[in-house]
Order: sequence, then C-alpha cells, then structure tokens
Amino acid sequence: MYLDAVIAMVLYTAVTTIFYLLGAAILHGNEVVPNGNGVIETLALIYTQALGTGARTMYLIGAFFVLFSSVYATLAYWTRVYSDLFGYLGWINFWDLKTRKKTTSVLAFTIPFIWACLYLYIELPVLMVLSGGIIGSVMLLLVVYAGWHLKYRRTQSIKTGVFYTIIFWISVISIVLVAIYGLAQVIK
Repeated sequence: MYLDAVIAMVLYTAVTTIFYLLGAAILHGNEVVPNGNGVIETLALIYTQALGTGARTMYLIGAFFVLFSSVYATLAYWTRVYSDLFGYLGWINFWDLKTRKKTTSVLAFTIPFIWACLYLYIELPVLMVLSGGIIGSVMLLLVVYAGWHLKYRRTQSIKTGVFYTIIFWISVISIVLVAIYGLAQVIK
C-alpha cells in the first residue's frame, strides 16, 4: 500500500508538472488566456498544437473523466466533512451514525445541485475553479490543524519517526505558504 501511494504521488506530480509546463508554453506562446465557457476548448489547444488535431477528441474524453472523478472525489469529501461540521456545531446528532449517513446522503444530492445552479447563473468556470481552490485551501488549513492536534495534543498522540515528523512539518509549511500566496493573489 505504501509503495502504491508513493508511486501514485510521483506519477501524479510528474504528469501535473508536465501538463502545466506544456500548457504554459503553448498558451503563452499563442497569447491565449482560458476564460468563460470556452475554457475546455482553449485547453484543448495544448494537445492539438503539440500532437495534432486528432488529439482533441482524446483530450475531451480524458477531460470528462478527469473532471468527473474530481467532482466525484470532492463530493465524497465535502459531504462527510460537512456532516461532521454540522454535528460539531450541534445541528445534527454527531454520535448517531444513522443521522450522519442521512445528512451525507442529502448533501450528496444538494451540493451538486447547488454547483449546477451556480454554474448556470455565473457561467464562469475558471472563476468557479479558483473559488473552489480558495475554499479548498481553507479546508486544507483545517486538515493541517487536525493533523497537528492529533500528533501533538491528544493524550494518545500519533507516534512517528524523525523522517515522518520532518515530512509532516514540510507539508504543513508548504500548505500554509500556498494558502498565504493564494490569499495574497485574491487580495491583489
């Protein structure tokens, strides 16, 4: 399991980096900025100019599956986080598993409905992605706090070796710096 996670992390990081570099080179070279509802078509230029016009169809199919899996995973995450949050705030009985499952199920239909309504009203997918990134950054800060709390404040804290403690603090610092950078970009 550890080997799978490490290999997946390396592959995803490498592919994402390659995608960003290829996209920056092609889109910047053509002075094209993705915006509005044409963002997918604009991003398709990355592959059609690098691999030919036949790559457009494969890109669109791949884009559908990547976006669908991202929404699916995000939805699974958000429904559970919000169910826990509602329990923590006292809006639902946190300790009643049946109530939490029902809340999660209701949110699994409500959140995509809200997303769809927002898209139809706003019609700016890039803005929505950036807004989601900001919200995700805030949520990541909560995860960082939870990790720190579990590692150092619980009576039965998580014991790790020096290597994992160093990696933990590198990730904490990285997440905080990216959150600060993101907020600075929004304020600017």
